[in-house]
Amino acid sequence: MKKVISSVVIGCLATFVPTSVFAATIVVASDGTFLGVVDNNLYNTNSICNQYGQYGSPYGMGIFNRYGRYGGEYSQIGAYNERAQKPPLLIKDGQPIAIVTKNPNFQYRLDPDYLQQMACRN
Repeated sequence: MKKVISSVVIGCLATFVPTSVFAATIVVASDGTFLGVVDNNLYNTNSICNQYGQYGSPYGMGIFNRYGRYGGEYSQIGAYNERAQKPPLLIKDGQPIAIVTKNPNFQYRLDPDYLQQMACRN
């Protein structure tokens, strides 16, 4: 199962994500959509820590928009849905390392609030 998810995500990443991002840890939706770089640089436009950027804002398309597709409490692919079946993945060096979700049923889960707290501290 992990290899299937990895293959699908990597294939989607090759289509949607700039090659310069592969060196970083990134967040990717289960549908292959790039959802930001895990980087505490508050001015990086791709950072999940830029509260004014599209990936870190509570109003953007990232995982911290609790009403959006990728963060929403009611979205099956949302990080804040405690029953989500296909939440976003944390990817490092092209490999999935964690599932970003509030769903306690995933073995390698990372709570989105904890991710934000740890990644965005200065």
